[in-house]
Amino acid sequence: MIGSSFIVKLLVMLNATPIHFSLLSSIGQVSQLFQPLGVAVTHNLQKRKKACVYITFFGRLLTLFLGISLIFTNPHTGIWFLLILLFCSAALLSIGGNIWIAWLSDIVPLSYRGRFFSRRNQVLLIAGLVAGYIGSFTIDLFDINRNKIVLNSIIRLGLADIFRPEYQSKVLSILFVISTFIGIAGLYILSKQPEKIVSKKHDSLKRLYLSPLKDTNFRKLLAFGMWWMLAIGVGSAFWSPFMLKKLQMSLFEVQIYGSIHMLSSFLSYRFWGMFIDKNGNKNAMMICVMLGGLNPMFWLFMNATSHYLIWMEALMSGFMWAGTGLVSTNFVLSIAPKGQEQVYSGLYGAMGGLCMMLTTMLSGVLYPAKLDYGIINLEPEQIIFGIGGLMRWTAIIPLIFIQETKSGSIRHVLLSFKENIILWLKQNKQ
Repeated sequence: MIGSSFIVKLLVMLNATPIHFSLLSSIGQVSQLFQPLGVAVTHNLQKRKKACVYITFFGRLLTLFLGISLIFTNPHTGIWFLLILLFCSAALLSIGGNIWIAWLSDIVPLSYRGRFFSRRNQVLLIAGLVAGYIGSFTIDLFDINRNKIVLNSIIRLGLADIFRPEYQSKVLSILFVISTFIGIAGLYILSKQPEKIVSKKHDSLKRLYLSPLKDTNFRKLLAFGMWWMLAIGVGSAFWSPFMLKKLQMSLFEVQIYGSIHMLSSFLSYRFWGMFIDKNGNKNAMMICVMLGGLNPMFWLFMNATSHYLIWMEALMSGFMWAGTGLVSTNFVLSIAPKGQEQVYSGLYGAMGGLCMMLTTMLSGVLYPAKLDYGIINLEPEQIIFGIGGLMRWTAIIPLIFIQETKSGSIRHVLLSFKENIILWLKQNKQ
């Protein structure tokens, strides 16, 4: 996946520049523009499963060739090959994802969709955690900067000729091949899921695409989504590179950070699922916006010799992103009329992706200089993180105007949040 630390590691090995990392992050967002194509593909289809599986298959198959980027004599050529390959893969997966969300919304009732997605995401986190640890530990065995304990253990076991740093690129390429086949095997399982036969749509594609824009409440949701994604895009390309290059963390340490983040998300998905089903998506998103603006501020106090705050930030951001992820999927589905979830979701994802792509690219193009002023010493990435945090807080303005039956005042939201936290902690103790 584009956000994977293994892809970032590959770009670091190819000596990628900040603009390349911005492009990488932008690809994940600009690919969302292809979501509405999923509506066109399934417009006259009564069964959507086959289209979803086949399109996703070709999207996953392309990752088989990621390692080829390392064999180019010119690293910049390898970087562009990698970015183009990831763009094609992400575009196909975006189309398949749009079809999948419509397929799923027909199966899972709205009344417990929040809890369904929370349980599903928990399972995905466990799988990602296991695969991430195995992969990162394996790659770090070949790293030239591996720690002394690992290096001494390799020497004592007589394995120094096997775990040589020059083999790291080959092992990383093999890892991408293995992951591709696992992804394709997963599609076989997906093909066994049930689906409902839907009636054919008689509206033209043009009318179908324009119908959400006539919905006042959807326009309000779209305004918030675009504002929020503009804020999220600021500095989004630099989190992992900052850890690897400026904080001088190993890939395994980055995986530990990701694991803490995942564990926090895993434990909080149940809370967010119950909170959303009881209090609504708008109330949940208010909490997430407040926390989301705070997370980047932790990064302003970190450096290579002192970055202990990163573990606390991992816990907090994992909790926040668990809620944000559920809301992002569920909010638009709760607003969309029955039978129009796919086109609503496609347009929402496309416009949000376009906005995040814009600020992600601008973060690389307008990459600032290091700030040294008295006791203030900030790396360029930290300046960008701080700006992004402030922008996130302002997203609460358009959020207030969205209409939802379960929404209430900010005071009501905070009180409900407190009550749900207490209830959640009691249930976990039991």
